Amino acid sequence: ISPEDPDTLRYFSDFLVDKQRFTEAKVLLEKCLILTPKNSDVLNLLGQVYQRENFDKALQFYKNALDLTDDKESIQNNIGALYFEFNQVKSAIDYFNNISNSDKNIKTLLNLAYAYIADNRFKEGWEKYEYRWQVDPGDKVVWPLKDKPLWDGKIKSKVLLWREQGIGDDIIFLGLAPEAYEVAGESMSILIDPRLIPICERSMPGIEFLPATKGSALEDSFDYQLPMGSLPRLFRNSEEDFNKTKQGYFKADMTRVEQLRKELGIEGRKVIGISWKSFKSLNTTKKSMDLDRFGRIFKDCNVALLNLQYGEVDEEIEEFKESTGIEVLQSSSVDLREDLDGLAALIELCDLVVSTSNVTIHMAGALGKDSWVLLPFAANFWWLIERTDSLWYPTVRLYRQKSLQDWSEILEVIRSDLNQRFDKL
Repeated sequence: ISPEDPDTLRYFSDFLVDKQRFTEAKVLLEKCLILTPKNSDVLNLLGQVYQRENFDKALQFYKNALDLTDDKESIQNNIGALYFEFNQVKSAIDYFNNISNSDKNIKTLLNLAYAYIADNRFKEGWEKYEYRWQVDPGDKVVWPLKDKPLWDGKIKSKVLLWREQGIGDDIIFLGLAPEAYEVAGESMSILIDPRLIPICERSMPGIEFLPATKGSALEDSFDYQLPMGSLPRLFRNSEEDFNKTKQGYFKADMTRVEQLRKELGIEGRKVIGISWKSFKSLNTTKKSMDLDRFGRIFKDCNVALLNLQYGEVDEEIEEFKESTGIEVLQSSSVDLREDLDGLAALIELCDLVVSTSNVTIHMAGALGKDSWVLLPFAANFWWLIERTDSLWYPTVRLYRQKSLQDWSEILEVIRSDLNQRFDKL
């Protein structure tokens, strides 16, 4: 209706950026920039678009936007995030510190938390991580117990822990639950995704696991509450604290493992479990790739490949087999999205798991399974920076992109490592 109206172009571009449709947004924004060359909102959006591909261009757009507005806070925050996105973590910390001069700049303080944690400055990071409750989506969370104080590690306490984010975060934090239970010393219950309850009950006897849908009906049963993301603030304030991490704190159902081994017909064979996508990441392109590209690293390895990837991937697997001749086994009895106990059993029968950063790798790490994870150039702060090992999961090896959105080098490294570990045909 209004193809030349700059406001229409800007609003539509904002929507496209929010939906990660950056290529389309770029076309509209460059058109809009011609019409309104001194529009700080347009320049800021162009910075966000180029932040995914070109540091210098993004930084210039942000700086131009700063010169044209008095409302500098969000743009300054984007500049700090740009440094973080390009793995310049110490520069990001310096920048965030320069602009976080008051508690009003909450988003910057939270970003500073991520940067501190990635830089191994855990105590400072976890303290500022508490600002998540003042930033979307944390500020929309309804706490299950309205009138109970936060648990601060007091002994002899009745404590309710509760989930707050996705399954991957749940699995990380559950690694701290046994320590918390030991400290509380009286009773502990955890509100958790129902899909995790079977494996949690098997793995952590003594702790009560309840579906996360429960809430206020429990008000009178506890002295304290704590969101699970606050556990590291109590138990992981230095790298040495991670030495307490238990290897394999999840336990698979071994009866089911043997049933699946027979179902799949892999008795006596080496098995590699594979997963190559993340569907709920804030930036799925960073953590996903096509099976055709990913799967070719296994060519000539004398192993059976086992699908651990949830979602609608049957067609992709069939096309991969037709183009490469490589078969990927699938279990007909396990729903990889809903049956997480079944996923754990499938992972347990693998000799190795190779995956991008998604729920599969968190489950494999919690099970203590040898696992290799392909990380984007700017990985989630859980994986810290530069290191090839994981403090959260001792059996997980990290393979990091050397440059933005370029998987080619680490795919070659993994292929070489696979050939060393498994005999070629």
